[in-house]
Amino acid sequence: MHTPPTTFSTRVLERYDNLRNPNTTLKARAAGESLQTGHPLYNELLVGERRSCEMASLFLDLTNFTGRTYWDDPGEVADLAHAVLSGFTEIVDGLGGHVLGLRGDGLFAGFGPSADPRVAVALAAAAAAASLDAVANSLNPALKRRGIEPLQARAGADYGTAVFMRTGTDDVSEININGFATNFAAKCEKYANSWEMVVGESFAGHILNTGVLSQRDGSPKRFSRDGETKSYKYFDYSWKPVLSEVESAMADLAGRSLETV
Repeated sequence: MHTPPTTFSTRVLERYDNLRNPNTTLKARAAGESLQTGHPLYNELLVGERRSCEMASLFLDLTNFTGRTYWDDPGEVADLAHAVLSGFTEIVDGLGGHVLGLRGDGLFAGFGPSADPRVAVALAAAAAAASLDAVANSLNPALKRRGIEPLQARAGADYGTAVFMRTGTDDVSEININGFATNFAAKCEKYANSWEMVVGESFAGHILNTGVLSQRDGSPKRFSRDGETKSYKYFDYSWKPVLSEVESAMADLAGRSLETV
């Protein structure tokens, strides 16, 4: 389902209402929910087998969600998180990416491999921008009209080698993804405040419009070992200018994933 961000609020609230309706069967709730996590190039790895690619790693997170789980009904919170993460999933999918992991209040996505890193970075940035904007300016006003506390969201991203490996045993396993860029993208998400996107140095290096970047307070991050210290910069990414490109990018991709283009 390649749903444009303009319908984000409608689809999120439809999902939420279906989940809150005790007369809705699980089968009906699942209708149309066919998207699965994972990367099609690496889902068939055997236990202990690994492969790598260059990709843009993106983390989207609902901020201050722990407080919400304290105050609100656990089932209601779970239903809302499901509905919003499903909306994020559709945006990522519509922009050629793959959702590689879901946790209680966040999503991890990958864009690539691609012959041109700038394309992977641009699509990851577009997915983040569309997701943050959809929550802030489409979903939250609708939640307020219902008397539901609005949400907050943030994003982090970087670009580089990601190692896909099936980890576990023959009976219980999953695809685990490692690599500096992926790990640093997750750290960037934690650096970001609500409504911010923070990106690593490699991601920033593939952005043509450097005017959207400003070095983050606390940057660079320093890594030391065996008496040697190296530094790695990270940046605030001003995502609003990207919004004008989202619809055309979705139209150009026409439901295709980046690695197939």
